[in-house]
Amino acid sequence: MEQKMQKLQTNIRLGFGRQIGFGLGEFAGQFFFSFWSSYLSVYYTDIVGIAPAVVSAIFMIARIWDAVNDPVFGNIADRHRHKKFGRYRPWILFGTPILAILSILMFHVPDAAPNEMKIIYITITYILAGMAFTAVNIPYMSMQSTLTTNPQSRMNISAMKSAFTCVGTVVLNLVAMPCILKFGNGQQTGNAYFFTAILFTVFGVILYYITFASTKEVYYPEQQQTHVGLKGTFQYIFGNKYLLIVMFGLLFSMLSMFTRIGIAVYYYIYCMQQPTMGGIFMVIPPLVGILPTYLLPKLKISKKILVIIALLGQAASLFVIFALDYTNMKAIVIWLIIYGFFSYQHGIVFGMVAPAIDDAEVKKNIRLDGTAFAFANLFNKVASAVGPAVGLLIMGALGYIANAQQTAGALRGINIATNIVPAVFALVGVIPFLLYNLNDDKIAENSRILAERHGVQKAEEE
Repeated sequence: MEQKMQKLQTNIRLGFGRQIGFGLGEFAGQFFFSFWSSYLSVYYTDIVGIAPAVVSAIFMIARIWDAVNDPVFGNIADRHRHKKFGRYRPWILFGTPILAILSILMFHVPDAAPNEMKIIYITITYILAGMAFTAVNIPYMSMQSTLTTNPQSRMNISAMKSAFTCVGTVVLNLVAMPCILKFGNGQQTGNAYFFTAILFTVFGVILYYITFASTKEVYYPEQQQTHVGLKGTFQYIFGNKYLLIVMFGLLFSMLSMFTRIGIAVYYYIYCMQQPTMGGIFMVIPPLVGILPTYLLPKLKISKKILVIIALLGQAASLFVIFALDYTNMKAIVIWLIIYGFFSYQHGIVFGMVAPAIDDAEVKKNIRLDGTAFAFANLFNKVASAVGPAVGLLIMGALGYIANAQQTAGALRGINIATNIVPAVFALVGVIPFLLYNLNDDKIAENSRILAERHGVQKAEEE
């Protein structure tokens, strides 16, 4: 392989194998973040015995800390570049082992500890694990802008990333509960969650290192552009119209998704009375969504329109599921399939971040990939905590009691949290995208301007 300095070309493309290598990093993330999102709430409330309101408070405290930590870390990542590995890849190499350890510790709350000590332990390990995930995931996300410069290629790798989100979610939901029941001899026990966390962590580490080995950063902004203070960082974010639109659209899109992911297990256990089938039900939407997630962004259709259609389709599907009888399994499955088909927008939304970064560089000659993706990651993490927290609060207010026969009111609360709340978030998420008008012509023009402005380090494979 020969390294050459070349003029920036807008037609630089990643081969399919490189796209797969990048996408596996998202697959890795599912063994950490999605496992936490799907099972931490149940583990903390039903296994450790912490009240839902306390768990919600811990999640919110962690997100408040993230509001400070994530932007600062993004700025740090933008400022440093490893001579051999690039700007963002080293964080995957060195951050993954720390993430692995903390992910395991989260599912090892000491049984004999007093309740107060358990809460302290949960708070510390949850916040530290979130910081470790930030240290790996923000650089991973930021690589979307440095692996290629072609707008469609960037959208393609973003689509590949989201396709692997679906694949990872499918695998997670297919094997997580069976693993927990296997390790627990048919019961959901603390040790069962612990050993499942260890198993998933091993797979996650392997996949992250495959991503590290199979990717290469080829585009770096001029070094002086990245030396921006904290005040300048916030000015950069809040002065970027299109980035803000994408961020708030992403927030409500993710609130919809994470609320349902975090609460759906309660719906399947208590409302449908199908605890052993819960994993299958949770697999249906992401399994159906794999192909539309990867293929629809390739269509010559406005990305804005595609996102709006997706959010409206999800909301409509969830309203129907809410109205269905809990015992009408066939109808619920059909509408879960429809819901899954419309759940394709996440890759498109994340793919809108890089064009917003390009637009800011054209207008202000400042490029902060890590900072921009740090805020995207922050909004993602806020959604992952706030969504389930809102659901848990609604459930608690309407009478949910862990490991007990639920009243009709409690079941209705679970139904509202699982279906109505995510549907409302999806509808609100439509509003920001109605304001987005960074079209394909403008994106191509920005790429041309940047091509003329400075060069790129491109690795040619011979």
